[in-house]
Amino acid sequence: MRLITFILLPIYWASTAHAGLPGASYPSPRDISSSSSSVAAMWKNITDTLEQTLAGGGWDSISSYLLRNTTFSIGLFSLYDKNASSLQYHHISPSTINGTFGTTHIDSDTIYRVASVSKLITTYAGMVQLEDDEWNTPLTKIYPSLQDFIETTASDPDFVKNIQWDKVTVGDIAAHLGGIPRLGLPVASDIALLGTADPATLKIWGLPTPNITQFLEQYPCLESLQFGTDTVCGIQDYVQGIASNPPRYLPGNSPLYSDSGFFLLGGALSNLTGKSMDELYQDALFTPLGLKSTFSNPPTKPELLNRTVIASTLESDLINVPITTPSGGIYSTINDLATIGISILNSTLLPVDRTNRWLQPVSFTRDLHYALGRPWEIYRYVHPDTNVVTNIYTKLGDAGSYASLLALTPDFDFGFTILGASPLGVQTQAIQLIADQLTNTMIPSLMNQARREAFKNLAGTYTPKAKALNTSVTLTIPSSSKAPPGLVISKWVSNGTDVIDVLAKTLMHLVPHVPQLPANRNMVRIVPTIRDVTVSGQIAFQMETVTPVGPIVGNMFSEMYNVGSWVSTIDQLTYHDIPINEFVFSVDKTGNAFSLSLPAYEIELVRNK
Repeated sequence: MRLITFILLPIYWASTAHAGLPGASYPSPRDISSSSSSVAAMWKNITDTLEQTLAGGGWDSISSYLLRNTTFSIGLFSLYDKNASSLQYHHISPSTINGTFGTTHIDSDTIYRVASVSKLITTYAGMVQLEDDEWNTPLTKIYPSLQDFIETTASDPDFVKNIQWDKVTVGDIAAHLGGIPRLGLPVASDIALLGTADPATLKIWGLPTPNITQFLEQYPCLESLQFGTDTVCGIQDYVQGIASNPPRYLPGNSPLYSDSGFFLLGGALSNLTGKSMDELYQDALFTPLGLKSTFSNPPTKPELLNRTVIASTLESDLINVPITTPSGGIYSTINDLATIGISILNSTLLPVDRTNRWLQPVSFTRDLHYALGRPWEIYRYVHPDTNVVTNIYTKLGDAGSYASLLALTPDFDFGFTILGASPLGVQTQAIQLIADQLTNTMIPSLMNQARREAFKNLAGTYTPKAKALNTSVTLTIPSSSKAPPGLVISKWVSNGTDVIDVLAKTLMHLVPHVPQLPANRNMVRIVPTIRDVTVSGQIAFQMETVTPVGPIVGNMFSEMYNVGSWVSTIDQLTYHDIPINEFVFSVDKTGNAFSLSLPAYEIELVRNK
């Protein structure tokens, strides 16, 4: 898989520090698809531009070439708006229309090979079937060849030369943290193989003549995986070849993309569950989610082949090497991938706590915009107007004629899929182009829609049922899209006391090194922290402040409290150990609030209509 890079705006701090609590700024938008939705309006702009680009206008001539020569499908989905899946776009390239095999009609049930999105599907199946502690199983407990290798080299451990297989866990390889090779066997570009056919190649590189017989004997699977013969390659045969490979990193040290890790992960999951991978996929995902168009074997039956995109040849596009399926051999549709995405956002198959832990980074890259999970490729989108960060959990794929992307934004309970294929090898660039445009337009529109719905569903004045009490809370949204997002507390009176005035002053004194600046009533706002709508019908909000400091350049430690609401303001003021700054809304099935509880004040306020 070639890593796809989203165009993201750089992080910077403006005259007001906006870095608040991690996570959502508003409850997730529920209207994605209607004519009044900001998201639907932006989607129409995108599809109109796609049409213009395909016609030779739009973005530019290169984009036009990439898109015209790629068959692709795009689909949106939302946890709360089931009609969001109707927002789709499909294009069929001339090569697909004129192809000998496969479909000549593209829709949401068209089958594509999903390439390395298979890694996510494999990990998801493992999450459903394994207990948490099983992810810590070392690979030597699963593969005898690896245990034998460790025992053979025990007298002279060389951590530069030999992989510490007894330290590499199932969880490590799911997160690309095994430090193991990308493929674990020589590919066609291996200089030893090239030099066998053309000795001049060896001379160019100044390399010695290889013992090609011994070299090939080390890899029992080489013929099957590299040369396309009919030799059956089992996972144990593959492990025998990779066992003596040198490490790229020490286990758990640094992420390094590894297809071989997912070859091994498939075998590990099969071993730990006692099921074949075909059975595991069916039992864990395909059957429970009703995935009728997702397959762990090539869709060769005529009725399936007739709706499959064949971009190159039948032999290459429907190649079936079972040990590679967990890494890149699954076939699916945008409809089924949307079902998978929604099930993750909804915790349909996993307990909520396990989903929450799964949707977290495990390691980081050198780029501040990117992190990695199991096997999430996490992109940190920075909103250009507020500097708020939205994490996008993705898995991208690129194999042969196919490219793919599944993306989730938990802050908005939203996602999208893109599947593409091209015989010209431009499918990844086309997917990349589309993903950039979707990200840079849809994410801001989701924030805008969430902001609009928060005003409709949550803003207003809340008062007690007992009219004699001089208590009320008035909430609104920021007047400008450039202001920090969240519900602004414009008025808060409790038993005749102006709480917000006291609170604004007090919060500034909770951080010792911050200058005692004049209190700013507009600093105080609340953001959602616990969304339990489906169970209790409640949404908990916590307060955070906007610190009016100057531009921040460097000084990471001294400025931490200024931009770190997670450490500086939340939960510091309590009454009977209950946070003063906790607000709990009771909402109906549409997300519309009818009351607001202030737990520390032991009072429930009713929203005034």
